[in-house]
Amino acid sequence: MLNIPRVALYARFSSDNQRSESIDAQIRAMNQFCKQQHWQIVSTYTDEARSATTDNRPQFQQMIADSGKGVFDIVLVHKLDRFSRDRYDSAIYKKRLKKNHVRLCSVLERMDDSPESIMMESVLEGMAEYYSKNLGREVMKGMNETALQCKHTGGCTPLGFDLDENRKLVINPHEAEAVKLIFEMYADGYGYSKIIDVLNHRGYKTKKGQDFGKNSLYEILGNEKYTGTYVFNRASSKACDGKRNNHSSKDCSRTIRIENGCPQIISKELFEKVQRLREANRRNAGRYHSKEFYLLSGKVICGICGKKMQGDLRFSGRNKNRLATYRCNTRRTICANKELNKDYLDAYLVTLLGEKLLNANALKKGCHRCKSAYSAVQSVLCEESRCITGTISSGARKSEKYYKCH
Repeated sequence: MLNIPRVALYARFSSDNQRSESIDAQIRAMNQFCKQQHWQIVSTYTDEARSATTDNRPQFQQMIADSGKGVFDIVLVHKLDRFSRDRYDSAIYKKRLKKNHVRLCSVLERMDDSPESIMMESVLEGMAEYYSKNLGREVMKGMNETALQCKHTGGCTPLGFDLDENRKLVINPHEAEAVKLIFEMYADGYGYSKIIDVLNHRGYKTKKGQDFGKNSLYEILGNEKYTGTYVFNRASSKACDGKRNNHSSKDCSRTIRIENGCPQIISKELFEKVQRLREANRRNAGRYHSKEFYLLSGKVICGICGKKMQGDLRFSGRNKNRLATYRCNTRRTICANKELNKDYLDAYLVTLLGEKLLNANALKKGCHRCKSAYSAVQSVLCEESRCITGTISSGARKSEKYYKCH
């Protein structure tokens, strides 16, 4: 009986100059290819606006997990760079597919198991990674030129500003009043909670039309553009996992800063006073916060409003008994969800982690996965080294033979 290969299609597009139609074109080409090869398509996985320089792609991870269930024999992509543009990730996940007896195939790059194909595949992966890095450099070059003209470089405009026809910042009078209120109240010693209450009571919203939260205030209070100084490229670069910490800054020499490059909403004196207060509050954080460790702060989601819950400590009653809880980050006037006892919830999670993750079998599996990942990278590097060495030797022999003949 003829075994028809079962195929899983994987399509992806990143957010740089591509649209969702790109996925349609990829899937159309893969469908046509499967029809020619008489392969059976059993599932399709798509990641929209996801970069291949990271493995933080939900559908990609689901496909890798499903490969171990025996539901398909081949993963088909339109081009190999749809699978990954990072050589390390590519080696790791190809090894996992191989372990699960699943092949990776491409519509445009026809590869087999020969040494030449292995070398060619490594070259293509290197070119894909180079393309991604070079594209990022060229995009950054263009954004620097835009920033030097004091134009908006993309993303959400800061609260208090709009854009004119030339993409330059202009003041939004209504939002500018909210910005002034935030800076003045913080300079007068008010905390985030009080400022948020006043803003929401007066009907002010964030640029996205949502209620104010502590993170939005943090960004506003540190934005130098409100003093009339245009600033670009301040935030630190993305880490190796693709995440960026916007609270961390780059070296000043790499930041573009242009005085009077945008309209001024607050005075420089007020901005500098606020920065001194923030720095003082950061140094004296222990004075305002308890030395309580909240294991699940920001990880528990409110079942009513969907916002994250945070730790809260108070001493209540005649005897000032300690009460540590997780409470909804939304103000009580908006969300009436009850608090959760921190001690009970943390203890339950620790017990659950001990049962599920910290037992001998789980630790053994974790060690095995680390070892497999290391072996995958080692095997790919060794194979590439052998192929390159063989190619160099073959070229040397041909050159020697050529010179002898001539």
